Amino acid sequence: MIHNESNEALYTKGTSQEKEIESEKTPAEAMDVRNLFRYASFLELVYILLATIVSVGFGICLPLALIVFGDIVDSFTDRATRLCSLNLTSLAERNRSANITLTTINFYTETS
Repeated sequence: MIHNESNEALYTKGTSQEKEIESEKTPAEAMDVRNLFRYASFLELVYILLATIVSVGFGICLPLALIVFGDIVDSFTDRATRLCSLNLTSLAERNRSANITLTTINFYTETS
């Protein structure tokens, strides 16, 4: 980064020295899992394994919670769905008093 007289930063894409340093860099060697954890103690490896198992368990819990809560919400709205599929004419003739007209609005209040 280069600064001008008014102390504003002037950003450049890189000087020739920086470009030379980047060209001299060698690619990193590939590591296997054993080398990645070579300095971990046995207890740390147990903690890593335990954390992996618990994180998989929590990952499974979110979709299951969505299914359970979806069923709970469906149970709240299921009453209206069942009300629309009823044959109210047949029920009205069987369960009503002579002076009551049974409609979808008063069906549950009059029959219960």
